[in-house]
Amino acid sequence: MAYPLKSWKMRFFFSLSLWLLSPMLAGATPEVPQLRAEAHRTSQRIKIDGELGESDWKKVEPIRRFVQIEPDEGKPISQPTEVRILYDNRNLYFGFTCFDNDISKLVANELRRDSRLWENDSVYVLLDTYNDRRGGFFFRVNALGAMQDTSITGSGDTWNSNWDAVWTCRAKINEDNWTAEIAIPFSQLRFTQSDVMEWGMNLGRKISRNNEEATWAPVSKAYREGGVREFRTANIGSLSGLKGISPSRHIELLPYVLPGFALSDVDDSQTKRVLDIGLDVKYGITPNLTGDLTFNTDFAQVEADREQINLTRFSLFFPEKRPFFLEGSGFFDFGISSTAWFHRLLFYSRRIGLEQGRAIPIIAGGKVTGKIGEYGVGFLNVLTDEFDNKNSVADADDAIVVPRTNFTVLRAKRDIFKGSTVGLIAANKQDAETYNRSAGIDFAYRPFDNMDVNGVWARTFDEEQPDQTDAWTFGSRWRNDRFMLEGAYMDIGENFNPEVGFVQRKGVRRLRTDMRYTPWPGVLGIRRIITGPEIGLFFNPDGELVTRILTLSDWVNFESDDWLQFGAQRIMERLDEDFEVHEGFVIPAGEYHFSKVAIGIFTDRAEKISGHFRLNLGGFFNGDKNGFESGVNFNPSPQVLIESRYQFNRVTLPAGSFNTHVVGTRAVYSVSTTLFGKLYAQWNSSRDVISTNFLLNYIYNPGSDFYLVFNQNYDSGGAAIKHIDSTLVAKMTYWWNL
Repeated sequence: MAYPLKSWKMRFFFSLSLWLLSPMLAGATPEVPQLRAEAHRTSQRIKIDGELGESDWKKVEPIRRFVQIEPDEGKPISQPTEVRILYDNRNLYFGFTCFDNDISKLVANELRRDSRLWENDSVYVLLDTYNDRRGGFFFRVNALGAMQDTSITGSGDTWNSNWDAVWTCRAKINEDNWTAEIAIPFSQLRFTQSDVMEWGMNLGRKISRNNEEATWAPVSKAYREGGVREFRTANIGSLSGLKGISPSRHIELLPYVLPGFALSDVDDSQTKRVLDIGLDVKYGITPNLTGDLTFNTDFAQVEADREQINLTRFSLFFPEKRPFFLEGSGFFDFGISSTAWFHRLLFYSRRIGLEQGRAIPIIAGGKVTGKIGEYGVGFLNVLTDEFDNKNSVADADDAIVVPRTNFTVLRAKRDIFKGSTVGLIAANKQDAETYNRSAGIDFAYRPFDNMDVNGVWARTFDEEQPDQTDAWTFGSRWRNDRFMLEGAYMDIGENFNPEVGFVQRKGVRRLRTDMRYTPWPGVLGIRRIITGPEIGLFFNPDGELVTRILTLSDWVNFESDDWLQFGAQRIMERLDEDFEVHEGFVIPAGEYHFSKVAIGIFTDRAEKISGHFRLNLGGFFNGDKNGFESGVNFNPSPQVLIESRYQFNRVTLPAGSFNTHVVGTRAVYSVSTTLFGKLYAQWNSSRDVISTNFLLNYIYNPGSDFYLVFNQNYDSGGAAIKHIDSTLVAKMTYWWNL
C-alpha cells in the first residue's frame, strides 16, 4: 500500500514542530535554590585506610542533609549519613560515615572494580568539574571498598562505565556504622583552572535492604527509566573552597610487555611464541585538554564479546570494551538522545582494529579530547596494519584481507543556552586505493530539565555512491515521575554508507512514538508499574509501509526490587527479497503479519541467589518462534560469584524447524579488591563455536596491572568437538605519573 508521504510529512512536521518548540515560546524554567558545600584545605598527610582518623576530618562540619529518591521521594534518609570534604595540592578527599541501626543487614557482596556495586550498600560522588551541568565524573564505593568510576556526558543521559581513573579508596565496617575514605587526584580530572574554583557536586547513598536511594541534592525518581539518575548533572549542588590548585601538565606513561604462546590447529598445529611491547602516553596539554598516544596497542585483557543469536536481516551491535577507545569517548558522541538512535551513526570505534571479530594490528594512534572555553573537542587518528589470513583458514569464506588503513575523526560541540548544544563531526577512512568520508551536524535543545529536542543531519562520500547518501532525524522526549512521551522521525538514504560508523538499516524512513505511564501504587508490595504502547513504522524511499511494529509492554517493580514483565507485539513485515534466516532455511519475499508475547520474572540481584526467566511465544514470518531466556546468579560471599545464562529458540517454518542455543557461564573468585580470577565460557549453536576465556588480574599498584590470559576456541559443528586455537599470554603494565 502506498502513502502520500510528501504531503503527510509536511503536515506531520508542521504539527510536531509546534509541539516541540512550544517550550521555547513558554520561556525558561525558574531557577531552583542551589545547595552549597565547602572543601577544606588540609596540611596533614591523609592516610587512605577507611578510618577517618586524622584530626582535620574532625574539624570539618559534615554534610548531613540527604533526601530520598526512593521509596519516599523528598523524605529524609532513613539512616543518618555524614560526609566531610578535604583537599590538598594533589587530591580531593571525601570521608563518608554511614550509620546503620542494624549493621547485620548490610548488603556487601562485591569486591571487583566496576562490578554491580549499585546493588550493594554504597556511597557515591558526582563531580561536574566544568560546572556547566553537562557532564562530569562519578565515583562509587561499597562497604567493602570496591570501586566504580564512570565518565558522564549529555547532562547525564549518556555515560562510559568502562572509563578508569587512578584513585584510591578504603572502607571499614564498624558496630553501628560503616565508613569510606576516598582520594581523587586532581590529575585525573579535567577542569578550567582558576585561583578559586567552584564545581558542581552531588553525593548519594544506597541502602540496599530497603531498596532505598538518597542524595544530597534532590533528584526526581522520574529518571529511573532510560537514564541513571545518579548521573544527573542537571540536579546537583555546588562545591566551593578549592583554592590554589595548579595541576601541572602531567605526563602519564603506561608501557606493557606481553610474552606468550599461540597454537592454531588450522595453521599446521604450530605453536608460536609471542612477545609484544607497547606504550600508552597521556599528556595534559591544559588542565581541561588531554592528549593520548598509543603504540603497538594490545587488548589481550579485554573479555570476549557476549554471544548473540541473530534471526534478523540486520547487523548485531556489540559494545566497545577497549580502553584506548573508551577514554574520552563521550567527546565523540554524535546526536546523543534516546529518541535519535544516531549516537553511533558516524563514529563506531569498533570499526577500527576489528574485522569480522578478528583483531587487526594497530600500529599507532593519537587522540585529543577536552574543552576549550565553550567548546568540547575530540580528534582521533589511528593507523592499522595490513592483515591477511587467507592462507591460514580452512574455509575461504572466513578469509580476511585488510590493507593498511588510516582512520580520522574530528568532533566539535559548542555549549549554548542552559544545557543545550550544537556540533559537527567529520570522519575519514582511507587506504592506498579507496576512501570513505562522512560529515554531520547535530543539536540538542533542553528547554526544561525534563524535556529535550534533538536533530541530526549527516552525509557520506565515496567514489561509488554519488546520491541518496544523506541521513537525518528529528525528535523529542518529555517526562515526569508518572508520564513519559517520546517521538522521533528518521530518514536514511539507500546509499548512506558510513564505514567508520554503525547503521543497522538503510533506505528507510522510520517514525516512532513511545508513551509510558508510571503509577506508584504502594500496595500489595508493588512500588511502581511502567506501562504503555510503542509504535514503530518503517517506510521505503517510495513511501510504502514495509514494517509496522505495535508494542504494549508492562513492568511491575516490587518493594523487594523484583520485577515482572508482560509484553505483546503485532508485527507486519514486507520482504522485497528472500531472507535466509538460518542455514538451509529461507523466508520467501512477501508480506507477513504475526504476533508475539513475552512473560518474564527478574529477581533482586542483591540476594545470594537470584535469576531471571522470560518466555517468548508467537509467530515468525510464515511460521512460529518459541523459546525462553533464563539466568541464575549465585553470590554466596563477596569472594565468589557464578553467573549462568541460557537462551533457546525453536523456529518452525513450512520447510521444517531448527533450534538455536546460547549458553554462557562466568565464574569469578575475588581474593581482594585488587586480585581476582575469572573464567568465562560460551557456546553459540548458530556459529558452532565454543569459547573459553580465563583471566587473572592483579592490581599491584594503583594504575598498574598484571594479567594472565588463557583463551581457547572449539568447533562444535561436527560429530566431535574439534580444537581451533589457543593462546596463553601474560601482560604487565606499569603506570608512571611524571
